[in-house]
Amino acid sequence: MNYAKVSGALVALRSLERLKEVDAVIFDCDGVLIDVRGSYDRAIIESVRTVLERSMGIEVPETSLDISVVYRLRSTGGFNNDVDTAWVMLLWLFSGSETTLARELGEVLERALERSEGPDELLRTVELEMMRRRSHAKRLGRFNPIPIEDAILSVTGDRQKHVSREMLERVFGEEARDKGIGEEYELFKRFIGTGRVYGRDLLETVFDDLYYGPMVVRELFGRGPYFELGKGLFQNETPLVDEAMLLKLKEQLGIGGLGMVTGRERYTTALVLNEVMGLFNERACVFLSDESRSGLGEVVSKPSPYGLIKSVVALGDVREVLYVGNSAEDLYMCSYAESYGVRPLFAGIIGLSEDPDSARREFIELKADVIAHDVRELVSLMEVVKARSSSTSS
Repeated sequence: MNYAKVSGALVALRSLERLKEVDAVIFDCDGVLIDVRGSYDRAIIESVRTVLERSMGIEVPETSLDISVVYRLRSTGGFNNDVDTAWVMLLWLFSGSETTLARELGEVLERALERSEGPDELLRTVELEMMRRRSHAKRLGRFNPIPIEDAILSVTGDRQKHVSREMLERVFGEEARDKGIGEEYELFKRFIGTGRVYGRDLLETVFDDLYYGPMVVRELFGRGPYFELGKGLFQNETPLVDEAMLLKLKEQLGIGGLGMVTGRERYTTALVLNEVMGLFNERACVFLSDESRSGLGEVVSKPSPYGLIKSVVALGDVREVLYVGNSAEDLYMCSYAESYGVRPLFAGIIGLSEDPDSARREFIELKADVIAHDVRELVSLMEVVKARSSSTSS
């Protein structure tokens, strides 16, 4: 596919005419409107560390918690939920853990899972029993899992393909069985929780207490925290956009407007974006975490087009919609929406990627309509495109 550079961004030539007609823009949030590198990214790593170190009685080496694994999982298009990313990383590392340690933990888990109530009691029970058994000081754990790239290729081949947590879980389960720790692996999976319910599933609860902190978990869930893990990593987040930037974009859109479709919840989004939230069409803002908790479950999670379709309908009679995201799952969501008669253009934001050049190449492979460094560059692009459209029509 051929691309042209316009105001710093790359635009697919086949999409240029449609881009001129855009009168509504819908944004993803994390990595697009909000910098989450010190919050969600860190919550993934720290929740994995917390569960492994406290349950196994070891120290997890930094080399085993490489943030590049997080970014690689996201690039498959199946990890919009960061708890899913942490869940897969835990199973990946467990499948590569020392056999003797895995078997010892399995013995402890078998009893603890039968008698413990609540995630805090469960983890405390396992931690104390492992400390009793391993009375010496904590040592550095050793993990040798299958390379994450090999695991992904085993389910995708050499094709771009949406990868789910279930696909990779089967790979790690097979690895564990080959090592002779299949039963222990299944116990560990039960231990961390296969669901996503705060206050019931251990990993979900640890992650939420880390990310939200005491005050917000009580606001969102009406209970907690179960673990004292700090004030809430979401407080590290900063906006990537300002009022002037979005007002300029709104002027370019004319009668259209701004929407948002994000996997996070409304509460912390509003706290971080503050007055910027007032520039969005409230009815066209879909917070998938809230929708999921309201009873719709995981069926609404990206790359499901549910949120995108709901936002487009709320925007009303618009000619062309541009969705702005930063991951493969965002692009897949746009593609899947076509089955429902919605054909948005897609702009990939690469500025906060671990490797922007690699992210640019990936979006080119996936045939993104626009690839921009950040929202500011996208706004400049739209200004140029709209100006060209006006001069042509006159």
